[in-house]
Amino acid sequence: MSPRIKNSIWVTSLFLCFFFIHFATISGAMTIEEEKKLGKKILFEMEKKVDWVRDLTLQNFINTIGQSLVAQVGSTPFDFKFYLIVGRDPNAYAIPGGHIFVTTGLLISTESEQEIAGVLSHEISHVMARHVAQMIERSKRLNIASMAAMIAGILLGGGGKAGEAVAATAMATAEALALKYTREMEVEADQNGLQYAIKAGYDPNGLITFMNKIYKLSLTSGPRVPTYLSTHPAIEDRISLMENLLQTRPRPSEPFKASGTYRKIQAKAFVEEREPHVAINHFQSMVDTHPQDVDAHYGLGLAYRKMGRLDKSIEAFQYGHSLALNDRDLLRELGIAFFLSGKLDQATKNLETAHRLSREGDDRNDDLLNLYYLGRCYQERGDLTQSLPLFQKVKKGHPEWMDVHHSLGSVYGRMEQKGLSHFYFAKYFKLRGENKNALLHYRTSLDRLERGSPEREEAQREIRELTQTK
Repeated sequence: MSPRIKNSIWVTSLFLCFFFIHFATISGAMTIEEEKKLGKKILFEMEKKVDWVRDLTLQNFINTIGQSLVAQVGSTPFDFKFYLIVGRDPNAYAIPGGHIFVTTGLLISTESEQEIAGVLSHEISHVMARHVAQMIERSKRLNIASMAAMIAGILLGGGGKAGEAVAATAMATAEALALKYTREMEVEADQNGLQYAIKAGYDPNGLITFMNKIYKLSLTSGPRVPTYLSTHPAIEDRISLMENLLQTRPRPSEPFKASGTYRKIQAKAFVEEREPHVAINHFQSMVDTHPQDVDAHYGLGLAYRKMGRLDKSIEAFQYGHSLALNDRDLLRELGIAFFLSGKLDQATKNLETAHRLSREGDDRNDDLLNLYYLGRCYQERGDLTQSLPLFQKVKKGHPEWMDVHHSLGSVYGRMEQKGLSHFYFAKYFKLRGENKNALLHYRTSLDRLERGSPEREEAQREIRELTQTK
């Protein structure tokens, strides 16, 4: 694929992801419940077409920012959920019901958490204004599979021949729809998004700086940019409107909300997105140029671990640890590498130290991935009374992470609590999209769960839902 064509597809993806959901002008035609059901169906189809990022640290990072913004919108009928997908294009977009997707490319290409927050606040605004439902209502000729293909096509815009074919079809469809969105929708999402970001403690300029990148890219993308991109409200006008809006209000006080580990988040996203040898070369080059760069050693350790070279992974993490003895992220990843190598004593020592530092830190937030692998260490040693509460804490912190449900199923099974064991295995299989296995375990759990227990009532609800969708 030529650089010009690839660049054009990349620009198209950027614009579509911001504008694809804002097309119709009729409000209220679809009920809230209809929108939620439709979102679940599209989500189910999407699971067949894209690669999800399963890393808990990355998932929790996106979810934490997203939920901090959702907390500012007030009462909402939607259960917002945020998903990270493998894709080089810096995309973010929403589907009905409050499901918002972010690509690894967005994490890698942005300069700060402020830009991520700006993009997510914009998408949340569109969901809250029900622009998604309006677009779907005007696009009844598209079935669920086509809708999911269109979204996947946007995501896979630069991903080889198959991706180009899907993208071409999706973009042709999107072009026909995009002429119907309005300036008012975009302005509304921009303005509300700025307010959500400010209330949540983020820099409202985050969205502006990211949109400036899109604008500058559009100026250099050549004549292949589709005509419809020039028909929507000019992006430079929207930037000016937002800048003017911010000038008329008191400037938000700094420091803005930030985790302080954004470079490590970007390193993880890069390793998730690229082939191991590409990531190794990338981070090795950084190490060669800046030997004292702790984050470069962190990324190199992740890349070697993905390749399966646990010895080299441990070596990279240990060197990084020697440069920053209290770096919780390095201790966690070193502990995980030791665990995967079967070195439980060293794994437990590093993970326990990382957990202690986490509890002593300024934020006092639990590192869920650290807790999970510490629980795995205790589980492997047969200390189920120590592993169980850690797994429960991880489940509470991120209930959509399927691995913890598998671990809970295993622990409860070894504790002879067969009802809970089948219940959590059912949740694991449902999150994997294996509904047949999920249904089997839910049904088996009913005979062993205590009557009136929350788990038994949930199992009954899930059985009804899974039976209806078969």
